[in-house]
Amino acid sequence: MNEVRFELSWRTFWQVLIFLLIIVVLYLARSAFGVLFVGIVIALGIDPIVGFLEKHRIGRLLGTIVVFLLGLFILVTAAYFIIPVLALEAGKFLEDLNQVISSVIGFGLPQEIIKSFTLSLDKALSIITATQASITGAISSVFSKIIAVVATFVIAFYLSVDKKGTERLLQVMMPDVYERPVLAVFERFKTKIRRWLGAQLALSLVVGAVVTLGLWLLGVRYALILGLLAAILELVPIIGPVVAGAVAFLVALSNSFSLALYVVGFFFLVQQLENNVLIPILLGKTINVHPVIVLVSLLGGAQVAGFIGIVLAVPIAVMAQEIFNYLAEKKDHKPSLV
Repeated sequence: MNEVRFELSWRTFWQVLIFLLIIVVLYLARSAFGVLFVGIVIALGIDPIVGFLEKHRIGRLLGTIVVFLLGLFILVTAAYFIIPVLALEAGKFLEDLNQVISSVIGFGLPQEIIKSFTLSLDKALSIITATQASITGAISSVFSKIIAVVATFVIAFYLSVDKKGTERLLQVMMPDVYERPVLAVFERFKTKIRRWLGAQLALSLVVGAVVTLGLWLLGVRYALILGLLAAILELVPIIGPVVAGAVAFLVALSNSFSLALYVVGFFFLVQQLENNVLIPILLGKTINVHPVIVLVSLLGGAQVAGFIGIVLAVPIAVMAQEIFNYLAEKKDHKPSLV
């Protein structure tokens, strides 16, 4: 019987060790790399608009500034009109929803969660003190999040000003031997993620607006909150719209059973509109990623990196799919030794 000997050279050992160290560094610095990746995704999303302005004789720098200022204006305007309404209705919304859930299934949300939406500043500070969380730590956490948001938009701005900003960044980061395959994969990723960003944003806005208007016409309370919830849950395929409809059903049930049935019928019509009209027109085969993969990516992203992980879940899934497709194509084109 022949002996199978396995020899591990020092070179292989150091390669494996360096690879493991890179993985550890990436994990420890996941927030920083998450900020970078979000900045890249934002830059890819606004690049078609900047390119459109550039074709109409508006310089790339000026076009990027115009896009960012317009986006800031939209966010500030939406916050000015929407956030006060949400702040007033959020606590009452959760209280009513909690009562309906308690009456239907026998238990509801913890009262601490409900009360936290109506706490005054003094009560909030007393809770922070009671939980032995220092004010300095809380301020530091908020400050670090602000820095992360600012850094994300600064990165996106610089990458957008340069026509091939992200490609140049990858060329600087990657060794020469990996430059061509990385850029090839990125070109595919760029095409798909641009389409997905625009289509997903349009889909969320349309669904959110339709749900808000429809529930308001039906006389359902908290139509704005429910519409916003429906728009956000559009990121979660299949399950998201069902959850939004279930929440709206419970809210309507607190008024009357007949109104709850109308809400069910309304969400059925919204689903038909979404599946037969909006998705084929807006999404089509934009990314062609299985819904299960998207859902698992969202759950994994939330567990690893919180909100940033959720934001990056679909882009990372698309990137992983393009890497595997590229490797499979290279393997198919490899000449056989037989």
